[in-house]
Amino acid sequence: MKRILMSLALVAVLALALPLGALAQGGTEDGRVVLGGSYTLEAGQTMEGDLVVLGGNVTLEEGSSVDGSMLVMGGNAVSAATITGGVTVFGGNINLLGAAVVQGDIISFGGNVVQSPGAQVQGDIVDEDGFDFRFLPRVDRVVPRWEMSWSPILSILWFIFRTLMLAALAVLIVMFWPTPTERTADAIVANPLATGGLGLLTFLVAPLLLGLLLITILLSPVSLIGFVVLIVAAVFGWIAVGLEVGRRMATALNWELHAAAAAGLGTLLLTFVIGGIGLIPCVGWIAPFLVASIGLGGVILTRFGSREYVMLEPAASGSSIKRAKSDE
Repeated sequence: MKRILMSLALVAVLALALPLGALAQGGTEDGRVVLGGSYTLEAGQTMEGDLVVLGGNVTLEEGSSVDGSMLVMGGNAVSAATITGGVTVFGGNINLLGAAVVQGDIISFGGNVVQSPGAQVQGDIVDEDGFDFRFLPRVDRVVPRWEMSWSPILSILWFIFRTLMLAALAVLIVMFWPTPTERTADAIVANPLATGGLGLLTFLVAPLLLGLLLITILLSPVSLIGFVVLIVAAVFGWIAVGLEVGRRMATALNWELHAAAAAGLGTLLLTFVIGGIGLIPCVGWIAPFLVASIGLGGVILTRFGSREYVMLEPAASGSSIKRAKSDE
């Protein structure tokens, strides 16, 4: 159990810390994130930091080394290198060749670990299927519905997965629709009170109206479409807020980040922080609700970023109007 918690802590740290060094220019010395691409650490090279593989392919040649830990999630890694830390595999594949050395533990959650003859694992190899989840409901008795819940580990894994997928979605959205996302983010920054109020009103009124339409026969399809649009708008608004968070972080740290990288980084940090606040009993829901309301309001004001939000200038005073007329 201790290994599981340590592994989950490692994943959380990697998810928070690695994108900071990997997405910034010149940050590869502190680690690297391989997202859907290919990367090769050649013989004689040393990576000073952790390595994360998300849906990509990594080759660590013989004679290379990783001075840190390694996370493989939904990707493939072939290693003949020396890894000073541990290796965690989530639904991915890692092949340890004969010259490979792993000085820490290898922990696999639904992944495949192939150890060739000669490969050295100085720690333990732990498979998620072999864990004894003693805190899960017993199967030899009838468990009331209200007592059944996800195990803490599955809840944490699900939260990490959702956060990473949302950050990846943010990268894709800004890559293909940069202008609408930036317009929405600019509207949120220009008038957060207006966007927050409009989003809050929408969250309160829209479900009631859509629920009334749902009980009718003819308009029920319209209600279902409306719920889908509301969810899409809320997610898009959340990513717009994340884009602004990433841009401000890049400015504060003097990083030169592409808009897509800033959106992914900002959405990742925003979701982790707000999600952490959401764990507070009774009042934890307020922070996610407010952020979602602000983002939704920005989406509505800009009509999904199709138009710029322009604040109206205050009207001229009466004396100014009279002065203008006298000049004529």
